[in-house]
Amino acid sequence: MRASFIESEGLYPQTKRPDPALRNLAIGILLQAFRDIVAPKKASNKEWELWQQDALEWFASDEYYPGSFSWVCEVLQAKPKDFRTWLENYRDSDPESKREMARKLVRFQIRH
Repeated sequence: MRASFIESEGLYPQTKRPDPALRNLAIGILLQAFRDIVAPKKASNKEWELWQQDALEWFASDEYYPGSFSWVCEVLQAKPKDFRTWLENYRDSDPESKREMARKLVRFQIRH
């Protein structure tokens, strides 16, 4: 007897990657959070400090909902610890190292 009629996400989880549009959304959210920390638009928006603090809190949160850091990591099949470690290293770096890390972040890619 074939079990296809009883298949569900819970019993037989899919092994394929999430939809490309969902991955692109998750990448966009992640990159915007990094930008809000690394290169806030001080001149064009007076609320940059709030955005920067919000991004730091977003990275630190373990809440799970669409758009949350945990959700983004799940969609991208990435480890939250890796991103948090990078962010900690960035914040502890000297200005020259920060510039170099930010430059590399501009070319940041996650394989599809």
